[in-house]
Amino acid sequence: MGTRRAGRDQLWGSRTDALRLYARHYALVAHCERDFCDHSRELHIALLLRVFGGEATLGKIAARLRCARCGMRGARIEAHYRGPSGDGR
Repeated sequence: MGTRRAGRDQLWGSRTDALRLYARHYALVAHCERDFCDHSRELHIALLLRVFGGEATLGKIAARLRCARCGMRGARIEAHYRGPSGDGR
């Protein structure tokens, strides 16, 4: 079996990743964990860096979030790559 190489947008998103890894070229989206609530919201990374610091993990941040629609604490955070594509030529 060979090693499978994933694109850089697929390498991130672990609950143990530090927030500073997402400071450039990524968008973070929080999704409510409650089954019947489909609420989601894009997070402002600059604000998260000021409040939690660059070494805070996504899991720590997700545990502190509260859904604005149903009030449940906790969220699932997804990272979406929004940076440049290709090699710029």
